[in-house]
Amino acid sequence: MARKNLLVDLIESTPSDQRAQQSPPSIAQERVPTLGSRGAVGAMSRSLEQLTAEREAAKAISEQLANGESVLEIETDLVEDTLVPDRMQGSDPNFEIFKESIRSNGQLVPALLRPHPSQSGRYQIAYGRRRLRAQRELGNKLRAVVQNLSDDDLVIAQGKENAERENLTFIERARYAALLEDKTFKRDTIMAALSVDKTELSRLISIYRSIPTSLTDAIGSAPKVGRRRWMELVDRLGDAKAGKDLDALLVSDKFKDASSDDRFGLVLMAAAAREKMTAKGVKATPWTGSDGKKVATINKSADRFILSVDEKIAPAFGDFVLDRLPELYDAFRRSKEGR
Repeated sequence: MARKNLLVDLIESTPSDQRAQQSPPSIAQERVPTLGSRGAVGAMSRSLEQLTAEREAAKAISEQLANGESVLEIETDLVEDTLVPDRMQGSDPNFEIFKESIRSNGQLVPALLRPHPSQSGRYQIAYGRRRLRAQRELGNKLRAVVQNLSDDDLVIAQGKENAERENLTFIERARYAALLEDKTFKRDTIMAALSVDKTELSRLISIYRSIPTSLTDAIGSAPKVGRRRWMELVDRLGDAKAGKDLDALLVSDKFKDASSDDRFGLVLMAAAAREKMTAKGVKATPWTGSDGKKVATINKSADRFILSVDEKIAPAFGDFVLDRLPELYDAFRRSKEGR
């Protein structure tokens, strides 16, 4: 099937996992909305949402069957979770509710799989990962449609599922972009999967790679923390990405018991405090050239040496020094080796 049909028929018409358990009209019993604490308006709203979800589910199934696609029941241990993980641990607080819905009503909307490219009889999932996880934990088979998909199709379908259900947090998006790049996906594919432009994609990858993986994994998805605060953390950490102070924080009970957003706040506070301590230990000394001009400032501490060139006094001198750094470093090594 062409990519257009794949994305339109199997993805865009497939409702999100949270809505997917509503039965299509052809197979579901008619439900009469009841008046809850929100009264008639709330009941009507829920009824309209239910009808919309049922209509979308019915459309998805009817189009799949019209195209001659069979819904199969497949053992969950034959299905790999995902080609590249996008969500971080603990980022799906409503999963247990979703699983109970499947336990009670069954899996009404099939997942989308492709045959495993290198292992006969096995599959990789493109769409419906929550359904796979729920059926796996319930000990049931997964209802799925199997299609021959390229790696790009698989990644784009995965991104579409996130948009349909619940957007990734900022750091999850950054992490996913970096992992896709590590898997040598082209940036055009990554942009399509995340629905971002080139500038935003570069920013996502740069921020993620500027923070130790162990640190982002320890913090988690941090749903309330946006790009600005992650950029602030990058600035606070500076070049000193690790340290005993942060290591001690990550293993503390206070950190482990905190929410993901609060863990981020604790790390940011620790990084800011370390930045202040580092600044106190740095001694600034001006460097004057043979012509009497104060060309640069040297900031030196026990573990850091920073040379700052004043480009107003000596334009392009910084680039001149940078071009000769390899030569200077080689000379430094030879001096240490006694040559």
